Amino acid sequence: MNLKKTYSQLMSIADDLHIKVIKGKGNFKGGACVYKKENIIVLNHNKPIEERLKNLIISLLEFDMSAIDCDKHIQKLFEQYNT
Repeated sequence: MNLKKTYSQLMSIADDLHIKVIKGKGNFKGGACVYKKENIIVLNHNKPIEERLKNLIISLLEFDMSAIDCDKHIQKLFEQYNT
């Protein structure tokens, strides 16, 4: 599966979980946070897509995804980073 399709699927999962994803540029790593009772994931658009995917996966793991159905490739990625 190509990186853009994986990124799109992960963004869809974030949307299903009602998590706002903010893509910014600057000197920061990114990650998950709660601001004014709203779940937010911040991604650095200056980083390579591989790093943005990693940060998105790790951030999504902080939320309850038990009600979300995802394909085997995405499940494998979550398992890989869930350590």
